[in-house]
Amino acid sequence: MSAWLYVILGAVVLAGAQAVVRQLRTPPACCSWCTRASGHQVTGHTDNHCRGPLLAQQQRADIDAAHQRDLDRKNTQLTEQNVRRQAERERHAARLRILQVGTIATRRTGRGNRIVLAGWIFDRTTGPGDAAVIHGTPQLITATGAPEKIHGWTLPELHAMVHGGACRCDVTDLAPAAAH
Repeated sequence: MSAWLYVILGAVVLAGAQAVVRQLRTPPACCSWCTRASGHQVTGHTDNHCRGPLLAQQQRADIDAAHQRDLDRKNTQLTEQNVRRQAERERHAARLRILQVGTIATRRTGRGNRIVLAGWIFDRTTGPGDAAVIHGTPQLITATGAPEKIHGWTLPELHAMVHGGACRCDVTDLAPAAAH
């Protein structure tokens, strides 16, 4: 009987050895996507459980969304720039001819400093309307008003005409605030 015992024990050991050899011959589970991406064999998960393709797809979507935001921002900037250019063209077209250059100064009032135009005569026959304006009496330009809506010229343009170019008088400091 002991011979049978050795035969059975030998068969069990042989079966165990065959199982170990089979296990050693079978490569461990590896992910082909991660292996391609890294250049080295990656084990520990299979293609079915890999998050790499999902992350790559999300990265592509994020890059595409950022690119689209950039395109939208640039389109918005171009549209705003075109609107400003068109408004400037319309303002230039609506300018009245200057018949007399007057003065431009600041005046302290109860509501703060104001820019005062006096002695300016504009020919309304060259633009919209039918009569000369701003004759003799000063015209107060309020902080919310803009002279270009009256005769097409901005405060900096009128200021440059009076002073012969750029200067550092108090009109220069108030002009941007009064023009808006």
